[in-house]
Amino acid sequence: MEIKKNENSLSAKDKIVIINDRSFPISLYINIINEKTEKKIIENISDLLCHICDENTDKYNNENNNKLVKPFLSINPSISIKDYLERLYKYTKINASTIVMILIYIDRLCNINKLKLTYSIIHKLILSSMVVAVKYNEDEYFPMKYYAKLGGISPIELNFLEFYFISLINFNLFIKKELFDKYNDFISSADNEQSESEDENYYEINDDNNTNDYSEK
Repeated sequence: MEIKKNENSLSAKDKIVIINDRSFPISLYINIINEKTEKKIIENISDLLCHICDENTDKYNNENNNKLVKPFLSINPSISIKDYLERLYKYTKINASTIVMILIYIDRLCNINKLKLTYSIIHKLILSSMVVAVKYNEDEYFPMKYYAKLGGISPIELNFLEFYFISLINFNLFIKKELFDKYNDFISSADNEQSESEDENYYEINDDNNTNDYSEK
């Protein structure tokens, strides 16, 4: 299914400035981050995902074309990763911690299932990860039909992708503070380090001692 870019009839949600205090490390330890910083986080995450997809798409598209990732396949997405992330943020105003969680959950799914990120699956992975992260990390969120319209798919499909995504990460949504800090620091420092680093493993982050298996070593 093609990812649509129609923004008609979408209204922005008022920003929630108080992070919830449920027993979850991210909400307990992360500080309020202003909108400018959140946009920079989105930019850095999109750059990272684009780099990984550039590395993997030509090599692993056929490998990813199997039953495991079939639900996430998109036919010729008409929107870039950056524009897609910015669109989701613009119309949901999710917290900065939730934005970071999107990357952590995608990374966890790829680690557990030995998947390679490519452009053919990244958009629906982002959308599914965002819905999972929002419901776990925030006190208030929109109905599924709203997120589905933002993502360019049907509510029925998104409901399925949400459950399927959670099952692929073994229903493990908990994120340790140390792990979150590692991802957050990595993303925040991307501007300064990415241009200077020539290390082929620069884009690797370990989730619970499992090596990121996104791009070829």
